[in-house]
Amino acid sequence: MSSANSKLGQQLVTGYEAGLTGDQQIRLALQRIAESGGMSQMGDLYAAIEEKINPAGYTLSDQGRASLRFFINRVAVEAGYVHPHDKDSPGWRITAKGRELLASEAEESELAIDVDTGIETSVASNTARGDAFETYILKLLRAAYPNYAWYHQGRDKRRERGVDFVGNRIGDAHGEPASIGVQVKFHAAQNAPTEREWLKFMAGCFSRRLDSAIFVTSGKLTGEQRREAQEARVVVIEGQEEILRLSAQHNIERFDLFDEAAPNKACMDSSRK
Repeated sequence: MSSANSKLGQQLVTGYEAGLTGDQQIRLALQRIAESGGMSQMGDLYAAIEEKINPAGYTLSDQGRASLRFFINRVAVEAGYVHPHDKDSPGWRITAKGRELLASEAEESELAIDVDTGIETSVASNTARGDAFETYILKLLRAAYPNYAWYHQGRDKRRERGVDFVGNRIGDAHGEPASIGVQVKFHAAQNAPTEREWLKFMAGCFSRRLDSAIFVTSGKLTGEQRREAQEARVVVIEGQEEILRLSAQHNIERFDLFDEAAPNKACMDSSRK
C-alpha cells in the first residue's frame, strides 16, 4: 500500500474502513462543492473526507481515494447529484438535485419484508444507488414506452402518494393507455414491500385515476402481492435478472450498482489494469 497520501502517525484506510458509508462520503463531497460556490476539484473532495476522518487517526489510502472517485464519477453522476465530468472544463459541479439532497434529512428509511423469513426490516430509502436506480428505470421506461412523456413525482417519499413516475401518452396511439403510474423500489434481492407500501402504491394509482400501473423492484413481491397485481392488471418488473433482460431487449446499458460492494470491486479491477 502506497504511503504517498499518509500523514504522520495516521492509518491509511478507505472511507468505508473509517466508518463512512458511500452515501455519507457523497454527502460530504456535495457539501464541500456547495460551500465552494458549486464547483470543486477532486483534491477538495479528498480533503472533505479527510477532515472528517483525520481526528480519529485516519487518512485516505490510495484505494480510499479511488473509491471516492467511483462514488462521485459513477454513483453521484448516475444519481443526478453532480454533472458529468467535462474534460474542457474540469471540476465537479453540483446539480439542483444534489442541492435538494443536502436540504433533505441525512437518512430516511422505510420497512421491507424479508420474504425468506417474513420479518419486517428497516431499509434506507434515500440512498445514492437508489436514486441512480430510479434514474436508470426512467431511461428504461423512455425506451420501452417512447410514446409517453414521463414526469418524476418528486424526491419526498411522503408526498409522492405511492407513485414515482407518471407517463402521459403523446398523441392518439391506438390501444395504449392514456396514463401510466410507476413505483420503483431499490430493494435487496430477498426483500419485498410491506403491505402498507404495496397498498399505498395501489391507492395512489387509483386516486390519480391512472389508466395503467407498473411496479418495478430489484427485490421481490410476496405471493399475495403477485396475485393482487395480476387481478388489478398491474405490470410487474421483478428482480435484477428481469431488469437486465429488459435492458438488453431495449439496448440500454446494464445497471451495475445492485451490489453495495460494486465500488470496491470496481476499484480493485481498475487497480489491476
